[in-house]
Amino acid sequence: MSFEAVKAYGLSLALMVAVVSPALRDAPEDGSDKDSFPFSDYPMFSHGRPDPMLTLTQALGVDGEGHREPLSPTISSGNYEVMQAMMTIMIAMRADGPGYCAEIAQRVAEESDLDHLEAVELATSTWDTVRYFEEGPEPLTRHVHHRCPVPR
Repeated sequence: MSFEAVKAYGLSLALMVAVVSPALRDAPEDGSDKDSFPFSDYPMFSHGRPDPMLTLTQALGVDGEGHREPLSPTISSGNYEVMQAMMTIMIAMRADGPGYCAEIAQRVAEESDLDHLEAVELATSTWDTVRYFEEGPEPLTRHVHHRCPVPR
């Protein structure tokens, strides 16, 4: 066998080992999904996923029968951006929760399509994201931090 053939077989063997090696590794100890591009084992699909829980701090409108509905970002924070609205709610709630609740309630009072709402709640809710789609939108837990009436 010539030297060039030995080099070709050696290179081929090395590449095959490199391609197969991600499948022989254990998941990272820190739980991260570190990828080894271009020799990927697609960790997002090949390892178990963390708990499917979502915790969210939000502003809710409450009607006369006690039904709750999430308020839009423009009502709850004066902003169109969802993530900015969530951060605004969290920061304002820590700084002056009752005052911020009253501010949101005033915006609710100014919207004619929200005239069925009687109160505003600032709450932290936790959902099981799989159960949300299988059984419905009610959270597993909800902690109401502040509640205030809508001025009418």
